[in-house]
Amino acid sequence: MSIQVSIVKGFHRGEVISGIFKLIKPYQDGAGGGYITVEAPDNCTWAKTNAPRIKLNKNDFTLLDAEGEKLGEHVTIDAGNGGKVETGTNYEAVFVAAETEDEAMERIADTFLMLDKITDACARSVIRGLVVSGPPGIGKSFGVEKQLEAANMFRKMAGQDPKYEVVSGGVSSIGLYQKLYYNRGQDQVLVFDDCDGVLFEEECLNLLKAALNSGDKRRICWNKESRVLATDDIPEHFDFEGSIIFLSNIDFERTISKGSRIAAHLEAIMSRCHYLDLEIGSLRDKLLRIKQIVRDGMLAPYLFSPEEEANVLSFVLDNAEYLREVSLRMVKKIADFVKADPRGWLEMAEATCLQRDAKFKRLLAKKQTEAAKRGLVLSEQA
Repeated sequence: MSIQVSIVKGFHRGEVISGIFKLIKPYQDGAGGGYITVEAPDNCTWAKTNAPRIKLNKNDFTLLDAEGEKLGEHVTIDAGNGGKVETGTNYEAVFVAAETEDEAMERIADTFLMLDKITDACARSVIRGLVVSGPPGIGKSFGVEKQLEAANMFRKMAGQDPKYEVVSGGVSSIGLYQKLYYNRGQDQVLVFDDCDGVLFEEECLNLLKAALNSGDKRRICWNKESRVLATDDIPEHFDFEGSIIFLSNIDFERTISKGSRIAAHLEAIMSRCHYLDLEIGSLRDKLLRIKQIVRDGMLAPYLFSPEEEANVLSFVLDNAEYLREVSLRMVKKIADFVKADPRGWLEMAEATCLQRDAKFKRLLAKKQTEAAKRGLVLSEQA
C-alpha cells in the first residue's frame, strides 16, 4: 500500500519543508528530535539524497493513503528491514483512543501492581526469572526495590543482610560470574538494572541462559583459568538456586520482530523468563504515570505546599514537548529547584530542563509581548 505524508512544517538542513510526499520510513525519535524519511520529489532542489529525512514534531504531519485520504488512528506503519511500508490494525491504538484518562491511569496502576506481585514471587523463589521492559525513568527500579525491601524487612530488623543485590551499569563476564556465585542461594534475588550491555556479550548471555535454565539443576561453569576466581576462592562451577530480575529499556518483542542482531539472544532469554512489558511507550502514558506517582506521594518528602506541588506537576505537563526527558527523574530535578528557591525556581528549571528550542520560543514570545506593549503605548500617546 502506498502511503503519503502531508507535512505542515518540517526542516531539512535548515530549510523549512512543507507539502505532500511519498513516505519511505515512518516517524522515528532520534537524538536530535523526531524525523520521517520521504521520497525526494522530481526536480527537488533542497534534498541531496533520494530519501531525505525531515525533522518535525508529531503534530506537524498527517499520513494519507494513495488517494490522499487521511489514514485512521488505528493504522500502524512498519517500515521493516527492507524499507517496505506496510499497514495493519494497531489494536493498542484503537483501545487507547477510546480510553479516558482515569481508565488509562487505572490500567497503568494495574500493570505496576502486577510487577509488585511477580517481584514478591521472585523473592519467595517461586519464580526464577523475570524480564521487565519499559522506558527509562518510569519507576521500574523503584517498584522492584521497594518490593524486595518489604520481603527482607524482618532480616533488616534482625541486623542481617538482605537477600537481594542490585547491579547497575556495565558488567564483564567474569564480574557476572562472581555476582551469580555470591547470590546463588535459594531466596536470593539478583537484580540487573540498566545492564543492557550484557545482552550484547556472548559470554554474559551464556551465563545468564545457564542461570535461567528451566531444569531442576542450574549449573554455572567458568571453563577458563582465572586469577580473580582463585583469589576470591570461587569455584569453577556451582549450582545457582536464586532468582534473577532483569530491568531493561529494550522492548524485547519489538526488537525481535525487527530482526535485530541480538534477536536470537533475546528470544532465548524470554523463553527462560517471565516477560512483563510495562506498556508505557507514548508521551501520554508517561505523563499519566508521572501524575499517578505524584498523586501517590512522590513529592511528600519535600514538604511542599499544595500550590508548590501543583507547580511542579504543571511545569512537566505544560512543557512535556520540550523537556530534555519526560521521566520521574525530571520531576525530581524540578522539585529540587522549587525546594532550593521557591521564588526563582522557574528560571532555573527553564534554563536546565528544557531543550534549546523552548528557550528561544520563550524569548521570542517575550520579545513579541514587549513589542506589542510598546505599540500600545505609542498608540495611546498618539
